[in-house]
Amino acid sequence: MKKSIRRAAGIACTAVLLSGCSTPPAAGPLPNGTATASPPAAPDAASDPASSSPTPPSPQPEPPLPSGWLAQITGDAGRLAILGDSFAAGEGAGDYQPAVPGRGDSCHRSVYPAGAELFAPENTANLACSRATTGHLAAQQLLETTNETGADTVPAQLEQLQDFDPTLVVLSVGGNNLDFAGILQACLLEATPCSDNPGLGAHAEAELASLLPDLVDGYDQVAAAVSAPVLVLPYPQLFDAPDGDCGRLTTEEQRFGRNLITDLNAVIRSAVDSSSAPNVYYVDAVENALAGHGVCSQEPFVHAADVSGLLQAADSPTANQELLHPTYEGYRAMTRELVRWAAAHPAP
Repeated sequence: MKKSIRRAAGIACTAVLLSGCSTPPAAGPLPNGTATASPPAAPDAASDPASSSPTPPSPQPEPPLPSGWLAQITGDAGRLAILGDSFAAGEGAGDYQPAVPGRGDSCHRSVYPAGAELFAPENTANLACSRATTGHLAAQQLLETTNETGADTVPAQLEQLQDFDPTLVVLSVGGNNLDFAGILQACLLEATPCSDNPGLGAHAEAELASLLPDLVDGYDQVAAAVSAPVLVLPYPQLFDAPDGDCGRLTTEEQRFGRNLITDLNAVIRSAVDSSSAPNVYYVDAVENALAGHGVCSQEPFVHAADVSGLLQAADSPTANQELLHPTYEGYRAMTRELVRWAAAHPAP
């Protein structure tokens, strides 16, 4: 299997509309994913009574069965490790598991992230955390909790990986190295459209220019820690080609959002190409996993930022984090594209 050789053609005004948690989960028993196709359970109402739990999805096609080399590592003995940020953790899919048993937290590690349903739940370790950056792969930090007793110090994601011997690693990270919160607020809440704010584009361009070496370093560290293939997932395109305004998002802002994600993925692809690790691969098929089901579509696979969504986000920390993240259906679509990509590539 060869890495993609297409390099980033340029880094324009960018930053991605991603939110997510802040820290890696704590030591202790590894969290489990799931291999079932059942709808997600609602988030814990006790920790967030106003949360916007995902609506039970309509029946979706079963994901294609893994074939070739992927089938060899997804069976009963296959073990999946998930690393990175909110798009790795499954932010938006619901059924979030606490990083510290018995404590509430904002990592939002769902049991329904991309790829998890291909493995047995007991063989899946979701170590990702919303708002995690490349630095959180190897650095210890504090875990935000909803408990009044304070924050817990937790190990870095790579430190936790030492207790797990994966046959496959799925990794998504990099977006939170940028000022996502500022970009998100500018696009959704500010009177001046984010597409008309040259400062946002300039800031994002500068941040992306410095992101490449951080990504390369992160990929190399993960690849050195495991012998398994490390599949780097791009961020799925959240916006279809604009066809008029959409809630608070103008046509220009939707186009701005598309460019942000495209540019970020170009940097991620370049970082994979620049990595010296032989077991790191870029899964380009995931980029278009949500095509036709973007944030402004009739059947979005994304938590839309319409008036209702914004009102829910104002009242609920969970709903606020889930904005502009894939839904349960969205992550299943990403899984299908992951399988399709693996079937089209020879074994690593």
